[in-house]
Amino acid sequence: MKLLTEISDATAGIGPSENLGGQYQLRKSARVILENEAEEIAVQHLTNYNFYKLPGGGVDEGETIKEALLREVKEEVGCDCIIVRSLGIVIEYRNKYKLLHLSYGFMATVTSEINEPTFEAAEIEAGQKNIWTAAEAGLELIKNGTKTTYESNFIIPREVAFLEEYLRLKKTD
Repeated sequence: MKLLTEISDATAGIGPSENLGGQYQLRKSARVILENEAEEIAVQHLTNYNFYKLPGGGVDEGETIKEALLREVKEEVGCDCIIVRSLGIVIEYRNKYKLLHLSYGFMATVTSEINEPTFEAAEIEAGQKNIWTAAEAGLELIKNGTKTTYESNFIIPREVAFLEEYLRLKKTD
């Protein structure tokens, strides 16, 4: 998979560079640019933190990355989808948590009716809401989000990298 970008406390402007000799816990997640029939994409607004992100989440033990993606779309968006292609990977070094986070990005299309999502407690606490929008508008929403949490300093540039790659691929297809 193509490496799209690396993000660290240093590149986010919030701390020192990653400690390459240090101990980091590994976390893998799957992210998706999910298109509906109108070619709009799903974007999630974390209303209580005033920023936006793409659907997706962590890979559970025993799950493949693609299985995690399908499960997360079902939970967070309320529908089934088919993966169309991979976009690439984003590497995050989150010093605060000593976390090495690998995010795998994909393009997918909705294949079922869209029902109510089943958000987890943290997503409800964040005020997470799904919206459907044109990809370019979604990119602007994400770029203009407020970096109100430590995590948003990583989430925003990660999602920008995935959306920029998606838009680049759409132009060449």
